[in-house]
Amino acid sequence: MNKLTPLLLALLMLLAACGKKPADPAISAEPPSVNTPEATERPSPTPEPEPITNPLTGETISREIDAYRPYAVMLNNISVALPQCGISKADILYEVLAEGEITRFEAIFSDLNGVGAIGSMRSSRPYYIELALSYDAIYVHAGGSEQAYSDISAKGVDNIDGVRGAYSSEIFYRDPSRQAHGIEHSLFTSSDKILEYTAKLGYEPEHADAFDYGLSFTETPELGAAAAPAASVNVSFAGLKNTRFSYRADTGCYTGSQYDTALTDGTTSEAVQFKNLLVLFSDSKVLDSYGRRSFDLDGTGTGYFICGGRSVPVKWSRAGTGAPFTYTREDGAPLELGIGKSYIGIVPTGSAITME
Repeated sequence: MNKLTPLLLALLMLLAACGKKPADPAISAEPPSVNTPEATERPSPTPEPEPITNPLTGETISREIDAYRPYAVMLNNISVALPQCGISKADILYEVLAEGEITRFEAIFSDLNGVGAIGSMRSSRPYYIELALSYDAIYVHAGGSEQAYSDISAKGVDNIDGVRGAYSSEIFYRDPSRQAHGIEHSLFTSSDKILEYTAKLGYEPEHADAFDYGLSFTETPELGAAAAPAASVNVSFAGLKNTRFSYRADTGCYTGSQYDTALTDGTTSEAVQFKNLLVLFSDSKVLDSYGRRSFDLDGTGTGYFICGGRSVPVKWSRAGTGAPFTYTREDGAPLELGIGKSYIGIVPTGSAITME
C-alpha cells in the first residue's frame, strides 16, 4: 500500500493540471501577434496651382503680369503706311477717326517683351489719351495736337514722345524703305527701347494699386438665342472709312481688311486675328478746318459685341478719366468676352454697321 502512494500522488497532480483553464489572452503578459499590416497616413494631394492669365485677353500665360502697367502705342493707319509692325502682338487694338477720313490705331500691349519693331508711329489726340488712361498705361506717341499736349501735362500722363522728347532720337528711328510717301510715315521704335526708357525716364512700371480693367472672359460667350448672324462685318466710320472683318470657323477668330488689303503684321506677314469685335458708338464732332474731332468717352453709350460669327447689342459705360470701360448686355448683365484678342472700333453715333 505504501509503495503505491507516490504513484497515486503523481496521477492526482497530472489530473489537476489538465483541468486548469487556459490563460486569458487579454491579461496575458505577452500581447498576441497580429498579422494585419500597420495603418499608415496618406499624404494629402498637392492642389493644382491656379492658371496665370493675361488680364487683357483671358489667355493662359507663363508669368504673372497683373501688377504691371500696359503700354498704349499710337500707330499710323493711312493706306500708304501699311502694313504696321507689331500689331499682331497687341492684346487690344483700338481704331478711331483722327481727322477727315483718316483713322489711327491705338495698340494696347500687356507685355512688350519680344515684340520687336513697332510702327509706323503717329500723333496723339485727347481721346486717345483717355483710352490709354483707362488702362493706367504708359503712352507712346509721336507728336500730337496742342490740346493733346496740354492734356498730357495737366493729367500727368507718363508718355514717351517721338517728336518733342529730348531723348527721341535715342528711342525712335526713320525707316528709309517707308519714306516713299512722306517722311511722316517712316518713324519706328522697338519694344526694347521703350522698355529701356521706361526706366530711364523714371516711370513706374507697376500699378500703384490693384487695377481693374473692367474685363471678364469665358471660353464660350453666351450670346443668347436672339443673337444676329455676323460672319461678315463692315465697320463704317461715319461713312468716311470702312474696316471689314470675316469670321473663320476653323480658328474661331476674325481677320480684318481695309483699303482692299488684308490687315497683316509687317514684321511677320501674318494676318492679325481677333476673338472679339466691339463696336462702340460715341458722340463726335469736327473741331476745325483740319477735320480734327472730339469723342465723348465718358458716361454711357451703346454698341455691338461680335464673337463666334454672331452679334448682340451691348451698353458701355465709363466713369471718367482714369476709369476703365465696362460692358453689359442690354438687360444689364455683365458681358463676358471670348478668350483672346479684341478689336474695338469707336465710331461716331449714327455710323452704319452692317453684319450678315
